[in-house]
Amino acid sequence: MNYTIFDNYPPKLLDFAVTFFLLFAVLGVTGNCITIGALCKSKKLRNATTAFIVNLCVSDILLSGFSMPMSAVTFLERGWNYGETLCKMFPLVRYSNGAVSVFTIIAITLNRYILIVHPRIYNRVYSTRNMAIIIIMIWIASLFLLLFPLIEVWGKLGYDPRVGTCTILIVNGKSPKITFYVAAFSIPSLVIIVCYTRIYHVVHKASKHSRNTIEMNTECRKSENRTSHIMQYYDTLKNRFVFFYNQEKKELKVLKIMLVLFFTFIVCYLPVSFVKIFRKEDAFPYLNVFGYLGVFFSSIINPVIYAAFSEEYKAAYKDLFCYRRIDI
Repeated sequence: MNYTIFDNYPPKLLDFAVTFFLLFAVLGVTGNCITIGALCKSKKLRNATTAFIVNLCVSDILLSGFSMPMSAVTFLERGWNYGETLCKMFPLVRYSNGAVSVFTIIAITLNRYILIVHPRIYNRVYSTRNMAIIIIMIWIASLFLLLFPLIEVWGKLGYDPRVGTCTILIVNGKSPKITFYVAAFSIPSLVIIVCYTRIYHVVHKASKHSRNTIEMNTECRKSENRTSHIMQYYDTLKNRFVFFYNQEKKELKVLKIMLVLFFTFIVCYLPVSFVKIFRKEDAFPYLNVFGYLGVFFSSIINPVIYAAFSEEYKAAYKDLFCYRRIDI
């Protein structure tokens, strides 16, 4: 099976894509391996969130180590020369790992939501046994979705000369490809917006309640002891300033995480979703290439985002590379 593809694509665009596919492959494998090493080494981070991030990293390593190099070779050679078996395996790995990433992003978002909004049930929901079940189900569900085109019940896996790559093909006018892309974009977007909006509302409400409690306690202390009124007044001002500052930082941090996650998800997945849903690969070659780059870039940036907003995760990275000298 030998096909010539990308005839209407500018050569410089294809060379640009090849360069970044290979760069993202190296960064993706290296960065995700470092993240797994740092998180697994840290004894303080043995929790559900870490397990989900490690799972996300494993999926991204597979995508970076297999799908990115194969895409780079396809773009470089302007053709597919690797047989039908690998042509079926290529989209199977790419789409299943994409599904694992999407499911894991949803799982992390729900994990944060339950931790902050429903803390009483958190330990029961995220027990060691339940965590193992959730992660196994993420992989099973991702592979199960690809079972339909694999056995050619709903579409099939193969080469599409119009798209220029091995993907999910239409059989008898039916294919799950558009359904996959619509669901992969809309469901995580909705979950992120709803959960983090609710998280911000709860944090803001708790902060407001704490402010009111401090003000009431301050008034009571002032009325009980008039002799130390001036000292209490300045102490109260200082304490209230520190408390309000910390509460505002907490609210801002939640809002920042929500905006960064949603913005990153939109940037990484919107181009490829638009191109695939409306089948505009030929009409918009630049958007099609940047769609690939967006999905591949998400494999590099996802673990960084979740780790960047945690001081404990930052400490885990430092601890991985900093060796403590033991005095004898």
